[in-house]
Amino acid sequence: MCWALTAGLLATGLLLLLLLLAGRAQRTRLPNEPPLDRGFVPRLGHAMEFGKDAASFLSKMKQKHGDIFTIQVAGKFITILLDPHSYDSVLWESSGKLDFNKYARILMDRMFDVKLPDYDPSEEKVRLRAALQNKNLPSLTKAMFFNLQTVLFPDPSPLSRQWAEEGLFHLSYSIMLRAGYLTLYGNEEENYSDPSCQNKDRAHSAEVYNQFYKLDQLLMRAARSMLTAAEKKEAASIKEHLWKLLSVKRLNSKANKSSWIESYMQHLQELGVDEDMQSRAMLMQLWATQCNAGPAVFWLLLFLLKHHAAMAAVQGELEKVIRNRGQKRMQGISQEMLDSTPVFDSVLNETLRLTAAPFISREVLADMELRLADGRKFSLRKEDRLCLFPYLSPQMDSEIYEDPEKFKYDRFLTADNTEKRDFYKGGERLKYYNMPWGAGINTCIGKYHAVNSIKQFVFILLTNFDLELKDPEERIPGFDKGRYGFGMLQPEHDIIIRYKLKD
Repeated sequence: MCWALTAGLLATGLLLLLLLLAGRAQRTRLPNEPPLDRGFVPRLGHAMEFGKDAASFLSKMKQKHGDIFTIQVAGKFITILLDPHSYDSVLWESSGKLDFNKYARILMDRMFDVKLPDYDPSEEKVRLRAALQNKNLPSLTKAMFFNLQTVLFPDPSPLSRQWAEEGLFHLSYSIMLRAGYLTLYGNEEENYSDPSCQNKDRAHSAEVYNQFYKLDQLLMRAARSMLTAAEKKEAASIKEHLWKLLSVKRLNSKANKSSWIESYMQHLQELGVDEDMQSRAMLMQLWATQCNAGPAVFWLLLFLLKHHAAMAAVQGELEKVIRNRGQKRMQGISQEMLDSTPVFDSVLNETLRLTAAPFISREVLADMELRLADGRKFSLRKEDRLCLFPYLSPQMDSEIYEDPEKFKYDRFLTADNTEKRDFYKGGERLKYYNMPWGAGINTCIGKYHAVNSIKQFVFILLTNFDLELKDPEERIPGFDKGRYGFGMLQPEHDIIIRYKLKD
């Protein structure tokens, strides 16, 4: 679940788009074998099956062809590798041989109408790393705490202590996006605690979220060029509205902007990007940085509400952390507190294992040999494509995880309450056993801020609100299968909860 790497996320999305045209799957060839016949006709049944449920389609292909196989895609070949022991051969290969930048440009234009001259994601990564990690992380964490408080507590009156009903997905997505947006893009005025400033932030962030959410529901179809004429018109109107909300003029007037947004704006100016295109790039970055955290919170809270032992363990750990710091209620969250929650960390890791499903794809730039961990070698041709799908393996692999489809809150805990890191496949310890943040040179740069933000929201919610399912017997919803490949999965439908401020 790469939270902040736009290029990588968009490139994996393009792979999903192309795979919707998928034809026949077959065993990947050995180096000395003749090339695969490029003349066979793609089978429409496979294409439709993949489009409906990519995970099921690739799982069937794995059962039939093994952990490496090739799919014909609109005249090209995509090799799917599902052996986590061999992922290093892809993740650490030089960009001179395996690259993902070319197709990122296509989706940037198709989804967000963005065209950037001399686009170099490696330079962008350097800026991201400086702005989202190390010395800048504490200020981001502090700002996120203040902004979560602003968005979560609009009404301190006694009436707010009455039970309210809301969709859990809507609550999670809206709060996380609004607070995350304010943290990165800035506040309407400088004083976090001034009520009038908070009211402005609440109103503005709500407007941004409402427009963003409507666009988010159309983006998967836009990526596949499947929008109807009416949907194209709607998407264009929503984007126009958001470009105004995220305009350079508007952003220049904001207070408390993160060093990330300052650095990115400078980067665009140095590229010679005009103000209109800068606004479009800001919308693209809003989606890339905020589209995963809210859905992750939704699944985590839903699993806690459906598994009472997990909720009790997390609440007990949280109460202990607060009590050890001499507090009755959470008055602020230090990095030390955020780093002292192994039970919650296990819950988060288990949630992401079950619900994070990005593709990791690479374009083959030159004929090359792919060497697997067991010594096998396979030929990749120039202009082929290579794809990893960690959701199937390692994350849902029954050889690695017992009952992989079930939520087990302590799956990533050892007997002495520390993080469990020893998982095995084929009798060998795995380096990559859970990959929601990507891995290798493309590990998500925004991971630490994303984890801190998720923790803060859940901690604030659990310490200040009573929370329960309206219908405790309602089943956990299935996935919106059209989102396989784009990061966090979203539910087919929302789940209604009841909540109120604690007495």
